[in-house]
Amino acid sequence: MTSSTLTKQIDIAAGRLDLSLTEGAERLDELLTFASRLNPRRGYLFVSKVLGKHVPVLPSKMDAIHAELADTLCLAGRIPYVVGMAETAIGLGAGVARHLGRRTTLAVYQHTTRFLVPQPWLRIREAHSHADTMHIAHLNDESAALAAESRDLVLVDDEISTGKTLAQLARELLNTELLAHVTDLHIVSLVSWLTDEARAALLAELPSHVEVHFVQLMAGTFTFTPDPDYRAELPEHVDTDFCATLVAEGRPSTPLPIEQDGLFGKVLGLDDEPWPAGIQECQALYSELYRDPEITGPLAVYGMGEYLDAPFRLALTLESLGHDVRFQSSTRSPIAVGDDIAAKLDMPALGQSGRDGKRHFLYNPDAKRHPLAFSGTGEPAMHAALSSAHWAYSRTISAKVEENA
Repeated sequence: MTSSTLTKQIDIAAGRLDLSLTEGAERLDELLTFASRLNPRRGYLFVSKVLGKHVPVLPSKMDAIHAELADTLCLAGRIPYVVGMAETAIGLGAGVARHLGRRTTLAVYQHTTRFLVPQPWLRIREAHSHADTMHIAHLNDESAALAAESRDLVLVDDEISTGKTLAQLARELLNTELLAHVTDLHIVSLVSWLTDEARAALLAELPSHVEVHFVQLMAGTFTFTPDPDYRAELPEHVDTDFCATLVAEGRPSTPLPIEQDGLFGKVLGLDDEPWPAGIQECQALYSELYRDPEITGPLAVYGMGEYLDAPFRLALTLESLGHDVRFQSSTRSPIAVGDDIAAKLDMPALGQSGRDGKRHFLYNPDAKRHPLAFSGTGEPAMHAALSSAHWAYSRTISAKVEENA
């Protein structure tokens, strides 16, 4: 990584971003693009090109980024406990943990959540607010036993701005009896915007006996100048609540796929990971009956919300078999179409139904691809809604092409 400073001005509908990049500046075009939020409190959005969220990504590119971050970490012990931040960094955290597990034999992975879970282990709240912003569930027995041996706590986020939420999460975790043996905290991100003052404030929140390491692919600072003519309002049906699907009456008694993908912890290492229900059948289908990429055509594998890692692994497997595939996932974040957001699909939020409930979104869909969508919540209507939205968009694009022919 270079140490030279790059300054750059980015104009978006919401205003102007002035960037000053001090680390990894040469990777700006590789890692980021930019958009405008539909949020009056913050107009800008840094859009990752390698996260698999707002932009479709080649699975092997995502995997390479996961491996690069993992390889940069210098661990103090042999079993890292890795936590991915909901919702955008859940897949990133799992990928980093997977590569760490392959390097050290075992890693424990867990992610924070906006799902309601019975008796959360930890509740994270915004500063100066009594409202919970995310929860951490109690680890399952296998994950807890291994995490108790860990000397390394690894917190993974896609982007760090103030570091306040990470500092609170780190402090809460390090104060638990379970993690009493942790000596090193690793704060991992794709991009860090921490100023010297913000970094000092973050460190001041943490126990003095823990050594803190910052790992990122790109770093710098920025300022934002709003455009006074830009008017943003949260959409009427934006989803700001916790999802009650996992605690709802009548839900299946067996664990749902999303409950097996890091919500309560999972151990990653050298052994092959089992495929969850739904994805297992799809993996078998496209590995055998539909193995020929010329028959299937281009594919788009869609995770939904916090259910990212298993669909990503499917996409990576399909790519390794020769399929033309991209991966991305839906989100609750409302973003304006324009800038580098070419199009938007919307669908019911998990646990919702109909047009009057809360909505989630998927951005920059590729109309020429066949969608394979997975909700992870045992609600077929959810992934069917995303697939239907994709096909409707595809028909609209085809009609426009025919009109202009």
